[in-house]
Amino acid sequence: MEGPLEQAQLVRCDLAADVKADRAGTWVFYYGEVQRGESGSWEPLRARAGCESGGSDEKSPAKQWSLRGAPYLVVAVSVRRRSSNNRVEHLEVSTSRRKLSGFSQKGEPSYERVEETRVFPLEDAVTAAVPLLIADQKEKNAFRVSEVLLRIRASTAGKGPAAAYGEVSVRSDTARADILLDGGVVARTSDEAPRLIKNVLVGQRELRVRDFSGRAARKAVQISKDKRIEVALNLREPAKPAVGNGLIPLGMNPQGHQEYWRVKDAAPVVKVPAGEFLMGSREGEGESPERPQHKVSVSPYLIDKTEVTWGQYKKFATSTGTPPPETPLWGTPDDYPVTAVTWSEAAAFCDWVEGRLPTEAEWEKAARGTDGRRYPFGDDWDPDRCNTRDGGPHRPEKVGAFPGCVSPYGLLDLAGSVWEFCRDWYDENFYKIAPNRDPKGPDSGQLRVIRGGSWLNSSFWARTTFRQGTEPEWRDVLHGFRCVQDVPE
Repeated sequence: MEGPLEQAQLVRCDLAADVKADRAGTWVFYYGEVQRGESGSWEPLRARAGCESGGSDEKSPAKQWSLRGAPYLVVAVSVRRRSSNNRVEHLEVSTSRRKLSGFSQKGEPSYERVEETRVFPLEDAVTAAVPLLIADQKEKNAFRVSEVLLRIRASTAGKGPAAAYGEVSVRSDTARADILLDGGVVARTSDEAPRLIKNVLVGQRELRVRDFSGRAARKAVQISKDKRIEVALNLREPAKPAVGNGLIPLGMNPQGHQEYWRVKDAAPVVKVPAGEFLMGSREGEGESPERPQHKVSVSPYLIDKTEVTWGQYKKFATSTGTPPPETPLWGTPDDYPVTAVTWSEAAAFCDWVEGRLPTEAEWEKAARGTDGRRYPFGDDWDPDRCNTRDGGPHRPEKVGAFPGCVSPYGLLDLAGSVWEFCRDWYDENFYKIAPNRDPKGPDSGQLRVIRGGSWLNSSFWARTTFRQGTEPEWRDVLHGFRCVQDVPE
């Protein structure tokens, strides 16, 4: 799918597959990103495209593509080889096009659907272009595009040139950022070594590296048969120096809050401003340890955008000689949250990066903001947003794998994924006597606070107000953590 953009750029999504006889290959594409205007009509955000194998998310295509707005055009494509009675093969191409028609009063996008099937004989190689969008004047002005086409090139085995492949080695100054090939995520970057992507179809390809806040670097590359090319895609400005504690400013995130890059363990951190918020649950909601709801004022602080990963913790273990936790059943991928650490080990890691574990008040403010929301993303539970028992894949996942599980400050995975240690001792009655400024919990206790729930817990446990205590030296594969730091001067 393609269309001309500003500065005569071309947006492309290229996908290849071997379609077996009488078995369908399916793909989904989108073009254009829009938002609701004042009158309920749409306004353009960006002219961009994406594609991937498999079906589309009919309920919420914006989540499928991690968009801030709504996709303007979503196209599901099914390709099938069929044989007739005289053994002549045909290629059947079915498209289901959904073009945005407007927004409801609640801001939900509405789509008009058009379905079409075309059949091409496969006696020779097939080359065809199926129009998906012939732009009207508003679409031309919004996206600077005249048409969006689905180009099809196909041949039966042995009747066309054999597919050829090369390799791309991608390095970046940002760890755990998504690597996209022609719009689809194929890997993540590492700060240890370049990431090698194999079996890349020859020809011109678009490579992109994108971090958790949407910062991106792109490059068009030419892939040659049996050759490896090296590509550097950096997201940080090299001229920016560290401002304190090894922190490099990154700029504002989409939620409007300052982010920094912590050099020591290659991690993004977010500034939470000073101010008051509502802590705890209202009368009649939640459980008794969450009440009474009360106003708390906290000083400004920095907090990790994601949970601490195995990759980060391995650096700490190597540097300090700390034995790593036992390997869980799913292994220790560098971008998965570290688990089975004790409270003391988590605190030691945070001390190593010149920080500490968050207080319970800091954790809750980072999760819910100042409007008293029940979940990081709002008051109403959405099972598809976070990795919990109610809607996730029922297994652990890499950090940031659920971009919709985002707090008002741009923090990820504060609901579900793994439980997170807090600095405080746990006391179920502490809210009745807690100070209203920078509370740090009881002076002593037997249990430490954990927050946020895990991938094995229901939405009730993933609420921003849910409190629980745990034995601090118990190694649980559902326990993880993140750190806070002082704001640099």
